[in-house]
Amino acid sequence: MTEAHLDGSGGIPRVTTSDILQRLEADRGAGATRAGALAFDADGTLWEGDVGFDLFEAFLAGRCARPEAEAALRREAEAFGVAAEGGAHELASALYAAFVAERYPEDRAFAMMAWAFAGWREDELAALVDRVLEEKGHAGRIRPALLPILEWARSRGAPVYVVSASPRFVIERAVARLGVAPERIAAMTPAVREGRLAPELGAPATYGEGKTRALERIFPELAVLAAFGDSAYDAALLRTARLPVAVAPSPKLLAVAGSIPGLVLLAT
Repeated sequence: MTEAHLDGSGGIPRVTTSDILQRLEADRGAGATRAGALAFDADGTLWEGDVGFDLFEAFLAGRCARPEAEAALRREAEAFGVAAEGGAHELASALYAAFVAERYPEDRAFAMMAWAFAGWREDELAALVDRVLEEKGHAGRIRPALLPILEWARSRGAPVYVVSASPRFVIERAVARLGVAPERIAAMTPAVREGRLAPELGAPATYGEGKTRALERIFPELAVLAAFGDSAYDAALLRTARLPVAVAPSPKLLAVAGSIPGLVLLAT
């Protein structure tokens, strides 16, 4: 999940892909990268746009919410004063509209956009995800400036991790073409019961500090050579890295740039 963006750098030093590769290679030569990894946010960072939003908007357009999600959606709407008449579809639509209007917190909204698929089987969801990625031209939205960095990691044996606030089921399929294995992904993950998604998360939320905690669970060494992000809630992830890199940063990330030592801005 990502935020609105602008072109200004906010005084952050600008670097090129070549600059980053030189820095990584120099660290490797000094032995610093021996157990290190690269960590990436997904939406707005690895690619333009947001596959989580794309999927949820298709979910709403197709009136795909199922009765299994209704009670949880109603509790969520009541907790945040979001008025809605009707069933699961109307509640999900009202919550999304409240999120867009900044009346529903990002962390709760991003989690909801994962567990609102309650009642779906994972194979059904995979078919919807693939259709949405194809219709939205996902392959053409991947940022070319990052491809040499991913190739460097592959060639040097440096593991690549992706930590996202979007639903895991869309991130897994979106990064598969980049060669990132499922076990190196942390994202919003609904619980699954008897083969169907449940209306709650099955793992801690991957938002803000939760991104760093999620990365530590799947990469306990937390030796991060470089981290890449675009949003303010990527700040904690960026602070874990020897080289924190802003990619098409949002205004909110620019506003907290001073709290991220060594932050640079990648020219994309």
